[in-house]
Amino acid sequence: MSGPLAGLRVVELGGEIAAPYCTKLLVDLGADVCKVEPPTGDPLRRWGPFASEGPDPGRSGLFEYLNAGKRGTAVDLAQESGVAALREMISQADALVEDLPAGAPQRFQWGLDADALGRINPNLVVVRVSSFGQEGPLRDRVTTPLTLQAAAGWVNVREQGRAPVQAGARIPEYIAGGYAALGALTALRIVATGTDRPVEVDVSMFESLLSTLPYPMLMAARLKSLGLPTNSKAAPMLGIVRAADGWIGINCLTGQHWLDVCAMVGLPEFGEHQLAIMLGGPERDEFFAKAQPFFDSMSVADLVDLSQAMRIPAAPVNDGASILQCPQYRERGFFIEGGAGSWRFVRPGAPFRLSKTPALAPRPAPSLSEGDGPSWKPRGANRAGSGTGDAAAPFAGLKVCDLSTFWAGAYLTCYLGAFGADVIKVESIQRPDGHRYSGSLLRNSDDWYELGPLWQATNLNKRDITLDLTSDAGRDIALRLATEADVVVENFSPRVVEQFGLDYESLVKINPDVIMVRMPGFGLEGPWRDYVGWALNIEQLSGMSAVTGFADGPPTNLQGPADPIAGVHACVALLAALEHRSRTGQGQLVEVAQVEVGAAVTAEPVIEYSLTKRVCGREGNRHRAHAQGVYRARGDDEWVAVSVRDDADWAAVVELIGRPELSGDERFVSPEARLRNHDALDEVLTRWTSARSPDEVAGAFRSRGVPAERVLTPDRMYDVGQLEARGFYEDLEHPLGGRQRFPGWPFRVSPGPARHHRTASPTLGQHNDEVLKALGVADDELVRLREQRVIGERLLNG
Repeated sequence: MSGPLAGLRVVELGGEIAAPYCTKLLVDLGADVCKVEPPTGDPLRRWGPFASEGPDPGRSGLFEYLNAGKRGTAVDLAQESGVAALREMISQADALVEDLPAGAPQRFQWGLDADALGRINPNLVVVRVSSFGQEGPLRDRVTTPLTLQAAAGWVNVREQGRAPVQAGARIPEYIAGGYAALGALTALRIVATGTDRPVEVDVSMFESLLSTLPYPMLMAARLKSLGLPTNSKAAPMLGIVRAADGWIGINCLTGQHWLDVCAMVGLPEFGEHQLAIMLGGPERDEFFAKAQPFFDSMSVADLVDLSQAMRIPAAPVNDGASILQCPQYRERGFFIEGGAGSWRFVRPGAPFRLSKTPALAPRPAPSLSEGDGPSWKPRGANRAGSGTGDAAAPFAGLKVCDLSTFWAGAYLTCYLGAFGADVIKVESIQRPDGHRYSGSLLRNSDDWYELGPLWQATNLNKRDITLDLTSDAGRDIALRLATEADVVVENFSPRVVEQFGLDYESLVKINPDVIMVRMPGFGLEGPWRDYVGWALNIEQLSGMSAVTGFADGPPTNLQGPADPIAGVHACVALLAALEHRSRTGQGQLVEVAQVEVGAAVTAEPVIEYSLTKRVCGREGNRHRAHAQGVYRARGDDEWVAVSVRDDADWAAVVELIGRPELSGDERFVSPEARLRNHDALDEVLTRWTSARSPDEVAGAFRSRGVPAERVLTPDRMYDVGQLEARGFYEDLEHPLGGRQRFPGWPFRVSPGPARHHRTASPTLGQHNDEVLKALGVADDELVRLREQRVIGERLLNG
């Protein structure tokens, strides 16, 4: 059995995480990937975790995870023979994935620019991953993972009274890799239209991080329009709390959840104080002081069981050890064995499951001395595209039935619709998509449910109909819609679509070649399949929260990126399934459990525990190899991230802050010394930064070559010149909300779509008549359906 991308040839010229994770996903789906390394090897070989006590580049667990199943070759690109060997591989490949810095002279020296590649392989997809993208005023800015997170607004979660903190376990780098894989498979569809020149995908890691935030720029604009503060410190409730034997996340998504929590802990009198407690008022400390004895009396497992029995979203906060004992992961067999020969370890499996083309067990990663690369046979002219289709709308003609709710599924369908697919969103007037209520704030008009920023941003590029699926007529129309669809997408808990007869087993009987994408939070099978949960639960269960925060503090929630991350991975799997269907005519079920995607991009802690039996601790804003931190600047809650990578950076810092005596200070004379005396170094830097504005601080460090970025806040996200230059935002006119600026996708495809979005979000039931008439519903039947409230255009009891 072969994967859906069987026969796809990919050359990877990348190191660390982002580019290799992109190609890892393609390997999971059956692609033939050749990893090209320098003679010294991918730097990740020296990162670990290692199977032995000391560094062993031949047995690095994280390198093995990201590169399992790839071919490999070491090429010295300083030699003409090495460049010739690389170009020969590329000439027979379908795609090249590289992560050279934007504007790198090597790109031209090695013949990797668009013109040179066009001469040797005009049907090539070229994916270029860089910090800020290939164009724009920031393209050459030097970054570290910390400063890039700060620039993108990711350094923004915190414990009270402490600096904002970065996401742990290098999660952002995986995010960029996921978008790169999405761009690669989208570009393959453009190649099929017959472009006769390479299709370039310019992936910005900066924009990738912005794209996974819950639209804070839209929320800030909405708050500003209402005269409210734009940088609220409100925290989800309850968040992460300590139980008798560990940490648990209890996450209220609705007002009813909060009332149920208050009842559960025996404090019903706090039911009316949810907002004050979220905003950190005096009621907050009082509530937690009274609730903590209840949590102290129960184990994490018992609290999860009790909360879920009351339909309160709750999950254990797993680390690299406890996640392996989690019943849902264990019974689904998600974690699998990796490594080779005498060293074996446990690692995440593929983050998606395809019923007709399942992922194969991973082969070992290539050794550095593996060989001279693949012996791919020439393909000749038959690799050219058909010459049909529209490069600006690569999904044109694709019919999508969108049964999704909230964010994860809607993100996938929003992407398909942006580039030409006909996406029909199905809601009901009785129970519209709950995302309409997220961020809706004031209910100060009859149309309040149309104006929520989160709803609008995730439902661009769609048509909207309403169907009461509890009625026979509503279910019949839904089945007729699914019969004509190429793709059906849903992300409810499994029992929802099953009770309506809209699961894959039911749909395939009436539409044999349909591709159904199901995205349940916990998966379609397993003891927790019917648990309730949302983004914060995914972060907590998958290990994201356990590695985020300060070493002496509690685990910390991120800002809800689990939903779009799952949407990106599901879209990658879907595009692969569409490739398979184009060759074989077969549809299939694509299952993407959101908890498994979360674990796939938080791989290092479980690999480290498996290899060393050590639990990966939280590192705050620190780095294992160099000194860095997030330092207070002058102003209200202003912060700057600074990385001191080496001795040259330290010399520049000493000169900048006017402390020449520190150049000979034994505490700071080497990277190792600075790490041992990190607290003292932080005090030195804070004394200087806190007296200056954030822009002055960041600019002064950067002018001396030291990576530094002001921590981006929601109210300034529309004012970034790099985003303006790259057209990241697009203005769209909503019939009720007026003109608004929406984020786009974090890559540019050329030749390809010139715009990120086509239409504003639809109003409830806006396209009922249009869609239903196309299905053959007569005018008199439409009248009857409205009378019976099977369809409608207004929220019932809203």
